[in-house]
Amino acid sequence: MNRINDMVVTYLVNALWVACVVAGVTALLSRALRRGPASYRHALWVFALLLAVVFPLASLRGSRIDDRPTPKSVAESSVVQPAEKGMTGTSLALWRRMRHGGEALQFGPLWVGLIAMLYLGFVAYRAVRLFCGWWGLRTMLHQSSEPPVPPAMRAIFERCQLLLNMRPVPLLLSREGHGPATLGIRKPILLLPEWFFSQASEDELSAVLGHELAHIQRHDFVLNLVYELLFLPICFHPVAALIKARIDQARELACDQIAAQCLPSPTQYARSLLSIARSLAVRPRRSTIGYALGLFDTNTLEDRIMNLLVQTSYFRKTWTRVSALGASVLLVATCLGLSGFSVQVAQNQNTDAALQAFVGTWQAKFKGKTFQTIKLAKKQDALTGTVSHADIIVDPKSGELTDAKAHAGDDTISETKLANGTLLITYEDVQFEMKLTGANQAQFQVVIPPEDTGTVPPVKPWKLERVKAGQ
Repeated sequence: MNRINDMVVTYLVNALWVACVVAGVTALLSRALRRGPASYRHALWVFALLLAVVFPLASLRGSRIDDRPTPKSVAESSVVQPAEKGMTGTSLALWRRMRHGGEALQFGPLWVGLIAMLYLGFVAYRAVRLFCGWWGLRTMLHQSSEPPVPPAMRAIFERCQLLLNMRPVPLLLSREGHGPATLGIRKPILLLPEWFFSQASEDELSAVLGHELAHIQRHDFVLNLVYELLFLPICFHPVAALIKARIDQARELACDQIAAQCLPSPTQYARSLLSIARSLAVRPRRSTIGYALGLFDTNTLEDRIMNLLVQTSYFRKTWTRVSALGASVLLVATCLGLSGFSVQVAQNQNTDAALQAFVGTWQAKFKGKTFQTIKLAKKQDALTGTVSHADIIVDPKSGELTDAKAHAGDDTISETKLANGTLLITYEDVQFEMKLTGANQAQFQVVIPPEDTGTVPPVKPWKLERVKAGQ
């Protein structure tokens, strides 16, 4: 459970700054696409949401919290030697560890557990809300009815479908919905409130049908559900909510650009949107449509009107695609460049009880003879002690000890760190991992640095036995 809590909080901490960087860079890059179709800006913001969710996962590679100084040289240590057969080169120290971009942040187990619990609880709450919204749509769909459409309105509906090159779409009436909406995954439908169907003018009906048919043409309903699920891991973040809002805004702008084809001009389409908005404003708001795609769900009517009325000289399609691809590459490059600054979170395990378990005199034996002695004592909130000199030879294939001899002299331990039950011991340029396997039993293993992985043979840990308990 501690490992899971560390991973959750590590993801949470990295998501805090990654989302801010991704949102800032995307906001700048989206300005370069403002003279292109809104669908390209929509795709860029969707890509930004994906990066904001995925890139913090890269920090979990270092969730073992090996926050250790890197040794200067393997050859300088002269502690572990390869066997004479099958190995060439100088004496090598063997290392094994995972690397991450920075020093681990130490928190108490209570705080790590509390933060992880609150985060997972909030994500679960949002997931339940998403499910309830989806279930409400199913209920509303079952309560809807297919209206008898007057010939004039049927002709408008068919004309919009023809202009947008759409197949016939079912049209239903709902008493619950506040405004026009689109829903459905495999068989999308267009949902209109009863009052709107009877009161809308021809232009208003063309604008509404064109906009909602554009949602169906772009498969926005199912994609919006995917974005909602993708948004869940970072739903706590205000900046992530801003990214999601930009996705919704760009989606509506893209649908407006498509739906404007159903009216003589974009200006007439903009007037129809304003007229529909006034009609909706004076009516009492009924139950929400949830995750159905409504006409005014994003509260960005002013931006949509300005986007329709401003005469913009658009880029050519090829140049727009090149710009969108370049913006995506720059966004990924920025995230890759900053991924090295990932933050690791670990529970501070330097408690008296955790440290006391390692205190004492430990010995390692080879063929019944002691070849290394480790003395550990607790001083304030850390462990100190000595490690005796030894010559160790290992089989390069199996990693087993083939010979080990003790030498006179001791080295003073310069640093110890305890994380996830593993004690990292550093003296001079050599590092070892020590893990308890019993009351008076442990295993001791040389740590391999990343730069030497693959160039030196692996070594298996050797056993330690506590021969004298500490005070």
